[in-house]
Amino acid sequence: MAPSSTKIRRIVIKMVDVSYGGEIGFNQAIELSAETLGSVKLVQEKRLLQKFFDEISQDTGKYCFMVVDTLRALELGAVETLIVWENLDIDRIKLRNHAASEDRVLHLSKEQQAHEHYFHDSVSGVELEEIEKLPLVEWLLNNYKTF
Repeated sequence: MAPSSTKIRRIVIKMVDVSYGGEIGFNQAIELSAETLGSVKLVQEKRLLQKFFDEISQDTGKYCFMVVDTLRALELGAVETLIVWENLDIDRIKLRNHAASEDRVLHLSKEQQAHEHYFHDSVSGVELEEIEKLPLVEWLLNNYKTF
C-alpha cells in the first residue's frame, strides 16, 4: 500500500513487498528492512552520544561516568538517560558477613575478583559469603526502573 498523504510519506523509511500476510508477512518485512532499521538505531545512538559529549564539552555538570558515580546518581534520581557499554566487564556481587549480620554490594572487574581481600571483612578477617553475582549490565537492565 503506497503512502497517500504527504504527512505519511515524510515518516516512511522504506517500503517492502512481502509474499505473505499475518505474522509470517510481518517477520518477512522485518527481515527485508533489517539494514534500514539498523541504520535508524545507529542514528539514534549517535544522537544520544552526541548529546552526552555536548554536555561534557559545555561542562554543564549534567553527566557522570564510572560505576560508583553513576550508581550514586541513579540512587539520587538524577539520571535522565543512562548509557551503558554492553561489554562492560564488571560484576555486581552481593556479599554477606554472617558474623556481623550484614550484607554489602561490590562492583568488581574480573581482575579485582582475583584478590581475596575483597571477600574478607577488613576488620575481623571473616570470609564473606557470596550470595549473588550478576554482570552489572544485566543487573542494570533488570533494575533500572526501580530508580
